[in-house]
Amino acid sequence: MNPIYEINMNNAQVVVDTGRVKQNSPVVEVFSALAAGMKPNVDAKVLDKSVATLKELSSKALAGDLAAQSEINTIVRFAIEPKLLEAVRLFDFMGTYRRIGYHEAPMMKTYKYESVDSRFQASSADVPFAAWNWREYPIGTQTISGGFAVDYRELQSGNFDGNIAEGMNQVQTDMQNKAVYYVMTVLYNALKNAKGVKHFAESTGITKTGVDNMLKSMRRYGKVNIAGDYSVVSQFNDFAGFKSLAADETRYANTIVAEEIRKTGLVNLYNGAIVTELPNAINWTKLNAAGTDYDLYMPQGLLFFLPRGAVSPLQVFLRGGLTTMTGDDIVTRQHLTRFDMELGAGVAEGMEDQIGLISDTNFEAPTV
Repeated sequence: MNPIYEINMNNAQVVVDTGRVKQNSPVVEVFSALAAGMKPNVDAKVLDKSVATLKELSSKALAGDLAAQSEINTIVRFAIEPKLLEAVRLFDFMGTYRRIGYHEAPMMKTYKYESVDSRFQASSADVPFAAWNWREYPIGTQTISGGFAVDYRELQSGNFDGNIAEGMNQVQTDMQNKAVYYVMTVLYNALKNAKGVKHFAESTGITKTGVDNMLKSMRRYGKVNIAGDYSVVSQFNDFAGFKSLAADETRYANTIVAEEIRKTGLVNLYNGAIVTELPNAINWTKLNAAGTDYDLYMPQGLLFFLPRGAVSPLQVFLRGGLTTMTGDDIVTRQHLTRFDMELGAGVAEGMEDQIGLISDTNFEAPTV
């Protein structure tokens, strides 16, 4: 899987935000509600005025008014951004997520012990005590993009929950999952290529022995969360006490585990570790390699072991917020709107050993 982060547009023009529309403007609240098929929580006068404003802007945008296109883009951006930013907070589960300004550089922070050869007692000199030091270093960023064709005529006619609503939903899903794929790829590469102590393993399928060995190592760092796609976490069912005792398939060796699997399809707890399925959305725009089914956004074969309460080696930065541009495709005569967000991700140097990973080689490894 190799997602494309850029959308090619002919005659693309950056549209500068006029600044007249704010995030708390009534027209944003009205548009957000109507696009979601809901009734806006405003009085009738504000509703009528906002709808009239949206129709007027759409008419001007159709005529090529860049200021009107800018205002519509800003309204759409304010409608998408809160949901998208809430979705990418998934990174808080796997690591440390921070939002920084456009003028700031993403700075990774890494910690390590120095003078760790401490003794019980000094014989003829001072005891060398371990010191906990840290340093910072900058990392690069990756632009995550998405977009859709805007039908200003629909907005002009007052149809707010049609084409543009579907486009907004697709942009949110597309960009959210591209962002998670990018972070997972960074994490996979860092753990696989780490020097010195590391907890990375590859196997054909997820085996009980492999999981037990990884847990044995990672529990030294604290209690562990296990997370991965359904394809890998569902394999716990085979070795977590869920075994048939006879030809009667309603009887199992461990009735508690059987009840868990009956309710959720998955084991929720394994040897003291919480097992969590990471959502993996369908990419409706791409088929798998065999052409037999739709592709998925995220890799299926990665099983992560994340110690709880530790300083997370995985650090993710969102630089600024969502930005937008618009332009006309001279081939299709469509009005295309593109959205971008800038992400930086890295695993702190020297701390790669604090995350465990088993890669199921039955599935394709992530690449960017």
